[in-house]
Amino acid sequence: MRFGSLKDKVALVTGGAKGIGKGLARACLQEGARVIITNLHEDQGRATQKELGDLGRIRSEPCDSTERDQVESLVNDIIQEEGSLDLVFSNAGAGDQHRVLSAQPEEIDRIFSTNFRSAVNLAQCCVPRMVEQGSGGHLMFTGSEHSVSLPKGNETLGFSFYGATKHAMLIMAEWLRNDLLDTEVSASVLMPGPVLTESVINTFEMLEREPDNPDLRAIFSKEVEGLLRERAITTDQCAAIALKGMRAGLFYIPTQPHIFDDIESRFGELKASFEALNLK
Repeated sequence: MRFGSLKDKVALVTGGAKGIGKGLARACLQEGARVIITNLHEDQGRATQKELGDLGRIRSEPCDSTERDQVESLVNDIIQEEGSLDLVFSNAGAGDQHRVLSAQPEEIDRIFSTNFRSAVNLAQCCVPRMVEQGSGGHLMFTGSEHSVSLPKGNETLGFSFYGATKHAMLIMAEWLRNDLLDTEVSASVLMPGPVLTESVINTFEMLEREPDNPDLRAIFSKEVEGLLRERAITTDQCAAIALKGMRAGLFYIPTQPHIFDDIESRFGELKASFEALNLK
């Protein structure tokens, strides 16, 4: 489903009170959509609702997307109040840092619940309702450059299980796209590299205050910091690319050119493996 104007469309943005989600909410409001954002912290959600309220109709609702019954209740409420649900941005998530050999089981379970289970819940609760409407709809998952590779320069960041959740999201979305071929509902995956969210800005500020902090530098070397700063885009830039990609009918929506190099590097290694095994 391709959208032209978003005027009077109803858009749900999970995790919409800050970061990429807030950028998506702002972009949709600027185009005339009616926006519902969710956040675990009601105060933060209300603050964003107030901040963006001059741009259009927006309301914040508390919802834990890892809880299926909360998502179901939210979707029912939106359709009852707004009359339809046209756009869904599955954006709620977290970026915890864990190493493969040291992560605790509960830490792994938590990040998969936050990043992956929440996306499954949203798809299962929203997509059937959008299909039933018969007027079309779109679901965009916020994946990551980590959906398609271990980005060069990120090796010290310890995003192993974060990356695993984003890989899982990508293949799930590919299967969903296939399942929706005979409907008017479509899906896509936003694949951003570094984005200047509140947490990233806070990290840069800590590095400025404590440039020689050994604990910080063990993760963010000066080379890694420089690479992240060079590649980072704003949340508004990320949102603009997301809507541009959706309008173009793209399934994969990367946001920075370096992501292609990382994909090409993985492809090159895979190609060499096929050649070494005489499988061409």
